[in-house]
Amino acid sequence: MKLTRIAKLRLRVFRDFSWPTELHPFAQFNVIYGWNGSGKTTLSWLLSLVEKKTALLEGEAALEIDGTTKVAGSAFGSAQMPQVRVFNRDSINATLSQTGGGIAPIYFLGEDSIGKQAQVEQLKKELATTDIALRSAQAEKTKAESKLDDFCKDKAKLIKELLTTANSQTYNNYDKRNFRRAVEAMDAQRAVAATLTNEQKAHLHSQKNAQPKPLVEKVVAPSIDLAALTSEVGTLVGRSVVAQTLEELTSNSRLAAWVQEGLHLHSGEHASDTCRFCQQPLQAARRAALEAHFNDAFAGFQKDLSALLSKLKAAKQAAASLPLPDVSRFYDALASEVPSACTMVLTAQSETQAALDALIARVEAKRDQPFAPTATLTPAIQKPSSITDSVAAFNRIVEKHNRISAEFKASVDGACKKLEASYVAEAHTEFVQLSAAVKTATAEVEGIKATQAGTQTQINGLERAILEHRRPADELTAELRAYLGRDELRFEVKGTGYALTRSGEYVAHLSDGERTAIAFLYFLKSLQDRAFDLKNGIVVIDDPVSSLDDNALFSAFGYMKDRTKEAGQLFILTHSFSFFRLVKNWFHHLPGQRKKKIEDRPGRFFLLRTRRHADGSRTSELGHLDPLLEEYESEYQYLFKRVHEEAHRNDVVQLEHHYGLPNVARRLIEAFLAFRFPEMSGDLGPRLERVDFDSAKKTRILRLLNTYSHAGAIADPGHDLSLLAETQPVLRNTLEMMMAVDREHYDGLLKLVAIQPSDEQGEL
Repeated sequence: MKLTRIAKLRLRVFRDFSWPTELHPFAQFNVIYGWNGSGKTTLSWLLSLVEKKTALLEGEAALEIDGTTKVAGSAFGSAQMPQVRVFNRDSINATLSQTGGGIAPIYFLGEDSIGKQAQVEQLKKELATTDIALRSAQAEKTKAESKLDDFCKDKAKLIKELLTTANSQTYNNYDKRNFRRAVEAMDAQRAVAATLTNEQKAHLHSQKNAQPKPLVEKVVAPSIDLAALTSEVGTLVGRSVVAQTLEELTSNSRLAAWVQEGLHLHSGEHASDTCRFCQQPLQAARRAALEAHFNDAFAGFQKDLSALLSKLKAAKQAAASLPLPDVSRFYDALASEVPSACTMVLTAQSETQAALDALIARVEAKRDQPFAPTATLTPAIQKPSSITDSVAAFNRIVEKHNRISAEFKASVDGACKKLEASYVAEAHTEFVQLSAAVKTATAEVEGIKATQAGTQTQINGLERAILEHRRPADELTAELRAYLGRDELRFEVKGTGYALTRSGEYVAHLSDGERTAIAFLYFLKSLQDRAFDLKNGIVVIDDPVSSLDDNALFSAFGYMKDRTKEAGQLFILTHSFSFFRLVKNWFHHLPGQRKKKIEDRPGRFFLLRTRRHADGSRTSELGHLDPLLEEYESEYQYLFKRVHEEAHRNDVVQLEHHYGLPNVARRLIEAFLAFRFPEMSGDLGPRLERVDFDSAKKTRILRLLNTYSHAGAIADPGHDLSLLAETQPVLRNTLEMMMAVDREHYDGLLKLVAIQPSDEQGEL
């Protein structure tokens, strides 16, 4: 199994990394170069979790295995993963534990030890003692868990009994799991907010237990346009009829109606010259006088009056037949609104009928006295309440009722939820106390188990060591001497491990270089353990040359190359360009390394880059190694190329892009001045003073570098962010200074990074 890619990483300095599509995957041999703070430690720590089979608990990660399988960081402890061995700063601390001036036991091939066996027996006695303590702690834990469980069951039973209702099935199966989920989701503040008064609970219980009522149909208001009818009556009553009236008929409406009917019965199809009442001849003059009185206009007018009377009576009947639903059909919550709304409808109904009666009276009066003046026929009519408006107001109450019916289950469920929250809130304090007792008991059990596990681990380690042979101390001393290039440190057998002496005296303190050397030697030897399959495993080495001199650095490389050349997969992370150069030369001579396609090469190169943001934070990214770093022998050339590219770029970049550049420029200037003035060291300022160059430009360079390089974040409120905008011109000043001090050296660098001196002369 091989690690192909880091598919995703959100951890520490890696804000939101995903493997670039254009970046080649990992190979058998891999080197990752990056300056301090670029994320090397984070990567080695991530892979150490794979070694320890421990899940990632912070951030997010996903490793691609064999090009297909992706394993999330949370699954490192359970997923099938390749064997991994990691060397990093944690490895040094774990290997070397200075107790009493010595180091932690390092068990190599050695003879059986009576002392180890005695330790095993003593540890087994201690293990038996802790068994008694564990049983007691487990009993306390069981007791605490039982009390908590009973409490949850009792509260769940109470809530189930109180909230089970025919209107909702939600709480029919309520049990301790439901209660526990609810109470665990509640904190003290929410518990206070959820607690109800007795009156509030009584109201919600009433709402919960209420019975749903059927829908009520809306009342349909009769279509009566009283204003239009009034206008129509006024118009018709005010009409005049042209006729030769007979006084005897004009003054007696009953007689006029009787005579008009009789005239009709003696005309048309009933025509007769003899009176059908008295059998006397009808005189022509009398017939003519009657017909003049009852002419066609009069007949049409009478017909219009009859039609309007029918219309008014129909409207009155419609107003009288308006049905209203009984108050009992409404919910109690609406009982106070329904009677008043009914009264409004009935009042409007009564007033409308009265208004219609008045209109009917006017029309009947006109019918009976068609030739009377209008003023004598018009009684006073009071404007009635709007029956349409009152019915609309009543229907709004009907809508409320129907909405309650439609949302009845939701209303019941809402009441139950509030009641449940209140009962849970009332139990919250006691639940917290019982839970705390369980946690305390659990912690006690886990503590004893951890002690037992530690004891058992010691026993296992000692028993394994008894079965092996310890390597002679002289052999270890010889390897350390070859590694460090000096023989003042010597190993001596002491107890179950080794002690170090310097010139015959036990070592009280080791330098960082010595600690790194000893730990790295131990790590390389551990790769030969029978428990680790080197040819199929993954070896990760993070900066093994920290604080080593050049001689020890070369030795470390030699040991590493010899012990890892057969590794299934190797990852080397370093910030030391000298060490990187040794690894690079090794990879360049691997069989097949000169193949055209990178994907076919066994050794591959990567670069960790860091971008700084305006808030001072950093973001790391893994990408291709710059070709200049891979092909040439000096980081100095790469720094020059970066400064030159940034000084001459024409596109507009955001301010945050400039945050990393002052560090790059400082490293370049320090290397350049170290070459020019090898006898000087220390601060950059004094060395820069010796340079014969424009003083204002030197001040400008120093100002930017002292403000924005070698800082993890901007803490000084006096720092002017606008100063970063000067980064590009300051970089050009830097190149001007190098050219002015050593033109031949400068032109050589230009050629090295494939820039024509004549092409860039005018740009500076």
